[in-house]
Amino acid sequence: MLKGALIGFGIMIGSIAIPGFHWVTIWFGPFVAGYFGGGIAKADEDKIVKFGLLVAGMMLLPVAIALIALYIFDVGGFVRFFLIVMAIVIVPYTWFGVTLGALFSYLSRKKSAEKAAVSEAEAASL
Repeated sequence: MLKGALIGFGIMIGSIAIPGFHWVTIWFGPFVAGYFGGGIAKADEDKIVKFGLLVAGMMLLPVAIALIALYIFDVGGFVRFFLIVMAIVIVPYTWFGVTLGALFSYLSRKKSAEKAAVSEAEAASL
C-alpha cells in the first residue's frame, strides 16, 4: 500500500508543480492520485479509507514546510491568513479526493473482474 500511496502523492505534487497547468490539475490531482495510486495499492473495501488517510498524512509534510516558511520569512497580513486557511483545507480535501479516487478505482477493478469471470464462464460453457 505504501508504493501506491507514494505514487499517488507524487501525482499530486507533480500536478501542483507544472506552471500554468496547475490551475486545472490541482483540483483533480487528489482524485487522479487516488485512482491510480489505489489501483497500484489494490486498495479494497477495507483499505480505501486507510489509503486516503496515508496519502493525506503524506500531504502534511509540504503543508508543514509551507507553514514553517511563513514564520521564518515573517509573512504577515492577509497572505499569512490565506495560507493558514489553505493549509487547514488542503489536508481534508486531499483525503476526500484520494479516498473517492481509490473507491472508483476499486469499483472499476471489481467490475472488470466480474466481466472477466462472466466471459470466462461463457467461454467454458461453449
